[in-house]
Amino acid sequence: MSSTRALTDDQVQGELKKMESFIRKEAEEKAREIQLKADEEYEIEKASVVRAEINAIDAAYQDKFKKASLAQQITKSTIANKTRLKVLATREEALETIFSATHDGLKKLASNKNKYKTLLIGLIEECLYTMMEKAVTIQVREVDVAVAKEAAKVAAENFEKKAGFPVDITVDESNFLNKDLAGGVVAINGTGKISVDNTLDERLKLLSETALPAIKLEMFGPSKTRKYPGVMQIYIPLVRQQIRKIGSASVISSTSKVLKPIKPDLSTISCTVVDQTGTVRAVSKKFPRATFLQQNKLFPRDLRKIDSSNVDVAPSIAVRSNGILVNLLHIKALIKRNEVLVFDTASPQSASKLSLFMYDLESKLQTKVVHSGMLGINNGNHQNILNQTYEFKTLECILVNVMAVLETELREHAAKVDKILKQLDSQIDRAVLKDLLVNSKDLTMFYQKSLLIRNTLDELLDNDEDLENMYLTENYEIKRLIVDQESDGKSSVLKAAKQDGSSNVNTNSNHHSLIQEGSESKDTGEIEMLLESYYKQCDEIVQQAETMINNIKSTEDIVNIILDANRNSLMVFELRVAIFTLGITVATIIPAFYGMNLKNYIEDSNIAFVGVTAVSVVLGGIMAIIYLRKLRDVRRMTMVSSKQLDQFDNDTKRGIHEKVRRQRESKTLEQRRKLEKEIVWKWLLGDHK
Repeated sequence: MSSTRALTDDQVQGELKKMESFIRKEAEEKAREIQLKADEEYEIEKASVVRAEINAIDAAYQDKFKKASLAQQITKSTIANKTRLKVLATREEALETIFSATHDGLKKLASNKNKYKTLLIGLIEECLYTMMEKAVTIQVREVDVAVAKEAAKVAAENFEKKAGFPVDITVDESNFLNKDLAGGVVAINGTGKISVDNTLDERLKLLSETALPAIKLEMFGPSKTRKYPGVMQIYIPLVRQQIRKIGSASVISSTSKVLKPIKPDLSTISCTVVDQTGTVRAVSKKFPRATFLQQNKLFPRDLRKIDSSNVDVAPSIAVRSNGILVNLLHIKALIKRNEVLVFDTASPQSASKLSLFMYDLESKLQTKVVHSGMLGINNGNHQNILNQTYEFKTLECILVNVMAVLETELREHAAKVDKILKQLDSQIDRAVLKDLLVNSKDLTMFYQKSLLIRNTLDELLDNDEDLENMYLTENYEIKRLIVDQESDGKSSVLKAAKQDGSSNVNTNSNHHSLIQEGSESKDTGEIEMLLESYYKQCDEIVQQAETMINNIKSTEDIVNIILDANRNSLMVFELRVAIFTLGITVATIIPAFYGMNLKNYIEDSNIAFVGVTAVSVVLGGIMAIIYLRKLRDVRRMTMVSSKQLDQFDNDTKRGIHEKVRRQRESKTLEQRRKLEKEIVWKWLLGDHK
């Protein structure tokens, strides 16, 4: 027969303490876990404050930037209007000069009787065919009366043969035309109601009105402010062909053909050749690779930079002995002193961009730009050149096109990113976050591409030797002058040797002095200013792209903080539920013990039930209050607790005191050793004082 014994009070208290310690340990572990995660809630408020300050700074910056941009635009517009008015006035003066010179030429034509008679016959016949009258009176200048009578007879005969009826032509000898006119006739019918003005001045006026657009187009090129400049680009060759029907049959450049992508060929190199006048000499001309490298003095490693099949090559500007090899985005070109070779591409997108670049290149090469640079050395005197050198003009055209492409891509990325960030400000959505990730990758690729171009320009600016070698025209002129001076020196030496009978004349002095003079006078300020201006523009693009990337990262951090805060709130709610559950569990422990079928000596008490229930409820409430306070302390935005700070202060103070004590002891030991050394030296020297 088994017997059971009731637990004593000490045993019950021991079990309660064990359970209490177990529950306390679990709660402390939970609280510690919450402490580590709840600290991040501080970042929410911090991020909101930082965001507000950033928005305020951005708003102030945008306001100032708009004002500065507006002032700059007003200044540019004023300068542009003044320049445009000057250009228009100069153009009108040039046209007036042309028409006045033509008028003078017509006056000289009237002095030649035979030519003028033939001209009058044609003018009179035109008047007769216009009026178709049987009696016509013509008026001419007073000096042309005799010639007009002879021409009238011939014109009447020709008209009768073609019209089938005779005409009576009378030369008016009482009313003459103004003597200042270049010549011609005025025909009046028999009734005097119809007159035809067929003077040379009137015909010149009509010609100036009808042919003025073509003349302006030929002299000044197409207007840059036209809505459809591409139409004028196609119209230019047609107008020039009409104007140059009489004269040389030279080939007229026309870039109306759109460049198309080619198929890569490992044995040949395909390129379009444009000369220094802007004329397209060849389109997609193919060269054998070995021959091309030999003719242009390039290295085999340069083939990778100009390969049509390889588009994503790192950008570079390589300076060679007789050319500048440029590889920037979709443009791969070899700039020489008198022509540029634009290499074809296999990419359809790059081909369309390359076609636009060819249009721009042709128009800019045909436009003369005033330039204050200097070229050549001639006995120590600089020769001023009004036009910018061909290689710099072509390089600038390439850089302008590249910067325009980068700015266009930057605006597209900025529009997409701003739209996504505004959506995230209002609502965090999975699809929007996915779009942000995709656009962030594209923006990073664009940033790397712009950064490589900026670094390329920076490296070129730091290389003085390459900057000097980029003066292709100037270097060619210097070499040509050296060769001329050397040949002239040799010829003079030979003459002097024949006359003096000796050959001990130094022929290399002029050569070395000229080389030294050319090397000392080399100035790279022009190309430095050109590259530096586009370097700053590219750097601005890089900075804007970097700013957008930082904005994306800040948004991602804020989104992560918000998500972490929501997760922490859920965990805090879960902990509160767990704490209340803990309180209820503690409250039910004591009644559970009394519910066992054991003797507890209070079965007969009248207040036992009320007392046990009250104690259980109070104990459960106390446990819940204690752990809720601890949870509140954990949720406070502090990195360490006050006890840890006090402990840290005490440890720091003890460390400082220990350090000071050691320093004092070290000083004391040093002084003691110094005194001992002095005593030893005094004893050795015999000084016993």
